[in-house]
Amino acid sequence: MYSYIFHRFLVKIRTLLKLPPVYPYEKSYQFDEDVQRKLAQIRQVVPDEDRGDNPVFRKNWKSVYEREEKARNISENIRRIAGFVNDPGDASWARAIREIGYAGLIGKKLSTDKVDRIVEYFNRQKVYPSHVAHFALEKPKSKEEVKKKSSFGSYDMDTILKAPYIAQILSDKEVIGNIADYFGCLPTVSSVNVFWAFASGDGKPRGPQNFHRDVDDVKTCTMFINLTDTKEDEGAHCYICKTHTIERLKSVFSDEKNKDLPKELNPWNRNVTPEDFFSLPLNGYSFEKLYEHFFKEQAINLYGERGTVLVTDNYGIHRGIPSRTFDRLILWVSYSLTATHTQSADVKLLKRAAYSDIKDSVEDSSVNRYVLRNVVKFV
Repeated sequence: MYSYIFHRFLVKIRTLLKLPPVYPYEKSYQFDEDVQRKLAQIRQVVPDEDRGDNPVFRKNWKSVYEREEKARNISENIRRIAGFVNDPGDASWARAIREIGYAGLIGKKLSTDKVDRIVEYFNRQKVYPSHVAHFALEKPKSKEEVKKKSSFGSYDMDTILKAPYIAQILSDKEVIGNIADYFGCLPTVSSVNVFWAFASGDGKPRGPQNFHRDVDDVKTCTMFINLTDTKEDEGAHCYICKTHTIERLKSVFSDEKNKDLPKELNPWNRNVTPEDFFSLPLNGYSFEKLYEHFFKEQAINLYGERGTVLVTDNYGIHRGIPSRTFDRLILWVSYSLTATHTQSADVKLLKRAAYSDIKDSVEDSSVNRYVLRNVVKFV
């Protein structure tokens, strides 16, 4: 955990020193007139501190109630300005996310042939020694070289979108429709990542393999696709059900558990309340034992063979389960109201994939131009 924090500190220092990033980047993103107009209107009604696409975005809300109210107001404004997808197809998994915080997309599972082609492609590409390319401190190298000194390896966005089937996955109308249904407005793809979590041997968690919340925007979801087989106790995604909203967390919170809560696990020195779990520092990192005490019955390991697809509300408490014996490769696609991962982290924008390179997989529509604007360069 400490090495992970130190790594982030070094990234911040590099940014302050205005050193050029080691990944391909763009100085600014340019969009077509329609998207530019919509974004300008959104900026007029949503303050900078409430938008995840701005470095001044305020991640520490006064309360979880303020956060949820802001999410409702922002989504209403985006829906009014940018439109909506009225037919999400099978919306059952959007309802599941509302209820428990995650959903398995059984009908979206990739065939083993497709996954094998994707993995074969990435095995030929160079790897950044970080779990996301824009936090890398060194240029990419072969996977074997990176494994020697890093727990994670990743790829830049342009490389990812040129992989077989990835662009097609991003523009899936049913997925976009369900995320829109959950958000109440058209979503924004804020980041796309393919990364390796290399076999740890000791099974100890590193970085995002510790419990935490994602706070890049006031509302976020991520679709995960296993590109390698995972097991319940190795490589799984652990999610604490119903911790994504205050209403749902209250439904599983037991005040009785305050009676036998060890003092060393209680940072407040009083009875813990449901609201407290949304005010922990460091995005909730380093409170594993506290979560286990109150929510042991709600923690579930989500795993499956390669091609398995999962969507979660990232504000729910979650972590990756380290693999001791095999390297785990996973694709994530994160959706938000306004965020761009690099902008909220205040680092250089990742180079997008040119539309001409993926036009056979992505329809040039007004919806795609808006939703995919941060990962695909349409103009």
